[in-house]
Amino acid sequence: MKLLEPQLQAEIYYLTENEGGRKSAVKSGYRGQFHYNGKDWDAPQEFIDKEICELGETVKVNIQTLSTDFHVGKFKVNQEFETREGNKVVGKGKITKILREDFNYWDGKIFLSSIDKKIKPYSDYDDLLGFKIDFEGWLNETEIIREIEFEMTGNLECMILVKCKLIAENIQPRDVAFKIIECWKTRLATSNHLYKIEMENKFNQRKNQLEIEKMVLSFATWHSIYLTGQIIVTQ
Repeated sequence: MKLLEPQLQAEIYYLTENEGGRKSAVKSGYRGQFHYNGKDWDAPQEFIDKEICELGETVKVNIQTLSTDFHVGKFKVNQEFETREGNKVVGKGKITKILREDFNYWDGKIFLSSIDKKIKPYSDYDDLLGFKIDFEGWLNETEIIREIEFEMTGNLECMILVKCKLIAENIQPRDVAFKIIECWKTRLATSNHLYKIEMENKFNQRKNQLEIEKMVLSFATWHSIYLTGQIIVTQ
């Protein structure tokens, strides 16, 4: 079993049955839930140095997430995670190498410490006004957004908040995320950019569907000057 685009390397210890783990060994290609930051994700594993991992052993693996945009900007070397089957923990792992560059963890503080000091923040009123016009125009073109508001924070780590409301409640959270991410990457970002998203969802019992409570896309974009901020989407 070969992954087409492995994004992470890790070591995973698979628990024995007595430790609460599985009853049988694990084979390369296994697709237990990849659990980190309190959420489960689908991410196949390719074993590096063996085809079968007996319970009680540690195996080196390549990992490829299947919802890539949701994982950008979120990983550090030595970060811990779990492999689960439902609510049952069957493996305990840690990240040993980040293969996909944009998976490296970042935040506003890290961005400011890494950017060339010659690059200054957007401060000219006309430049910021141009950004606001772009955000309003392109976010409206997604056809899922209404009531866009802007807040200038005065904080270089997050200079602008773009607050949006969803047009309808029945839009699936993943559809919201994909539309906003695509808008950011293709319409709003300049030549260099970083982003990552956080989702808070709820299950509507009456409608029997998952709904978005809040989605935050954090961003930094720069060329000769830079801008940082967040696009915040709520019901």
